[in-house]
Amino acid sequence: MGFPRLRRLGRETLTGALGLLYPPECPLCERPLDFDEDDSPRGPSRFLCARCREGLEKERIQPPYCARCGEPLPNGDADLCRGCALAAVPFEGARSYGLYEGGLARLVQLLKYHREPALAGALAPLLADIIAREGIEFEGITYVPLSKRRLRERGFNQAERLARALGRLWGAPVFPALRKVRETVPQEALSRRERLENVRGSFAPLGRARCESVLLIDDVYTTGATVRECSSVLQEAGYERVFVLTVARTPHPRSSPAAEGNPKEVEA
Repeated sequence: MGFPRLRRLGRETLTGALGLLYPPECPLCERPLDFDEDDSPRGPSRFLCARCREGLEKERIQPPYCARCGEPLPNGDADLCRGCALAAVPFEGARSYGLYEGGLARLVQLLKYHREPALAGALAPLLADIIAREGIEFEGITYVPLSKRRLRERGFNQAERLARALGRLWGAPVFPALRKVRETVPQEALSRRERLENVRGSFAPLGRARCESVLLIDDVYTTGATVRECSSVLQEAGYERVFVLTVARTPHPRSSPAAEGNPKEVEA
């Protein structure tokens, strides 16, 4: 038996022993998790109970939605939302799994603010579901970067964790393509116009494009100011097609009680 196999066996034994002493709980409802033999080692089935997994299915954004930015539409009379119909956007498309409310919002908050980076493994399959349903074609995956100060404070970049978990799941290369070159003020108290100005010039490319088509990953789509700026910079660096994926997007209208939650927990 080789060393890698021994090490894996030891890790599995330790994990099993810890599971007996501290049975894992669903992070949403705190019920004990009961794994079946068919449960996937990654994905929502590894982290959530069956009831909460079913809840996430119900939170998925359903058509009709804007063909460009993915904003849910009141009816199917138009292909584009008002914003995309009136102004060009720098990305080919943007999609989110669900609205930033309920269990999905809670998972994003746990990942981002409660230092639970392992939950990226539960959320990445939701992004993979979008890719499969939309038939998105791409050559590589990148992510919205944090500033050095914010990265130091948080200890990790939630968008990078999501991107790398998705890359493992999809078998696609993941690489940094952007850096944040200046600090920005918190976005939550700003209007849409102020958000656009706040992030303008705050990102720069990391070298030349590595491929023609790239996925840009972030956790939440709010006004789209951050991903628009990042997409513009990526295109200037030579990426011909940029497609944005986020776990969630804030409901419209923005004053919806379901969208409020903790106002400091939505930034992009």
